Amino acid sequence: MKKIFLSATALSLAACATASPPVSELTRMPASYDYAGELTEVEKADALWWTSFRDAELNGLIDTALDANQDIAGGVAALKSARASVRVANASLFPQLSAGASASSNTEGGGLDDISASARGSASYQLDLFGQNRASRAAARAGYDAQVFDQRALELTVASDVAFTYFSVLVARERLDVARSNLEISERIFDIIQTRYDAGDVSRFDVESQKASLANARARVPQIEQQVVSLETALSVLLGRTPQGYEAPAGDILAMTPPAINPGMPSELLLRRPDLLSAEAQLRAADANVAAAQRAFFPSIDLSAGANAGLTGGTSLIGSLAASLAAPIFTGGRLEGQLDSAEARVEQQIARYRQATLNALRDVDVSLSALATAEQREEQLVIARDAAEQSLSLAEIRYRSGADNLTSLLNAQSTAFSASDSLVQGRLDRLSAAIDLYGAIGGGWNG
Repeated sequence: MKKIFLSATALSLAACATASPPVSELTRMPASYDYAGELTEVEKADALWWTSFRDAELNGLIDTALDANQDIAGGVAALKSARASVRVANASLFPQLSAGASASSNTEGGGLDDISASARGSASYQLDLFGQNRASRAAARAGYDAQVFDQRALELTVASDVAFTYFSVLVARERLDVARSNLEISERIFDIIQTRYDAGDVSRFDVESQKASLANARARVPQIEQQVVSLETALSVLLGRTPQGYEAPAGDILAMTPPAINPGMPSELLLRRPDLLSAEAQLRAADANVAAAQRAFFPSIDLSAGANAGLTGGTSLIGSLAASLAAPIFTGGRLEGQLDSAEARVEQQIARYRQATLNALRDVDVSLSALATAEQREEQLVIARDAAEQSLSLAEIRYRSGADNLTSLLNAQSTAFSASDSLVQGRLDRLSAAIDLYGAIGGGWNG
């Protein structure tokens, strides 16, 4: 009676739907992005998205990083491990063969006639009538697919990090030039003040005020020099090389204009973002594990065959064939617990996939908004920089002639420095937003 109940349970499990809903049904995708604007009319970028910045040095850096970065090398090793797991799972679908030989002698006889030897061979095969081994193989292959997409996501992250760090190096160098230029202006103003002080036109207050301003300008230079060193060493590590003696290539950050990027349709994220593709593969693996846990309730049938041959004293050959049937009757709730655990992991993967999709949609719109905002901001920063430079020139002339006081001149100098420095950082914001957008849409276009 118990065996009949077991068979009925197995049949009912086989009739259950083991697959989760299609990923296209897990999250409702919007028809468009809120901040795409006219970018949908722009030509889509190719897979080598970084080439759209049109900087040969950047292209070379990313090519080097993809070949030598140690995080990527570690990911490749993980990929090999996942591929080996697939081979292990495939092995369960084939017969297993083994062979052996043995020899023994009677130590009392002392002659070769007392040696006996034999050889044996055997084969075994588990019939996969109910598909448990096939389900385990499907889980392993889905796990390998997830590892492939994780590796693609890692490569995208490394390429993005290289691009951002390289641009940051160029920005730090440009800021260093701005700081040094500001130092030269401070030194020139100090000479003007000293000349006027010597002539008795200004008080000692003006001299000491500018001396303090000059010291601050000098202190700013080594601070930015340290930032350059920190960024260059970070870039060298991304490239898989030692930081000692490394110097990042030169480039003009203000000459680099971020490209217009077509984000595509929201639904295309499901086929482009490697993290979503990985989550989908992990969901398939979880589904396959549920199927394997269900098939564990079924009986298993093993076939085996063997041959044993005596090699001394006349050849003799003995063969054997065997078949065995094993069915779980009472496991103390182990099989039921395994099935419940597998089904819970499916629910977990569904929730993770939905959350990853929501995060992806958010990432794209936030990056689109940031890119548009940075472009608008930079337009105003250019106007501010040009006006501040003109104001400083006029303030210097007026101070020389005595038409204005030192406070006006120092304010004009501070404004000019801040405007130039802000413009450089504003360009980094635009480039960074473009990099983030490429990452949000999964890199370049592959369709």
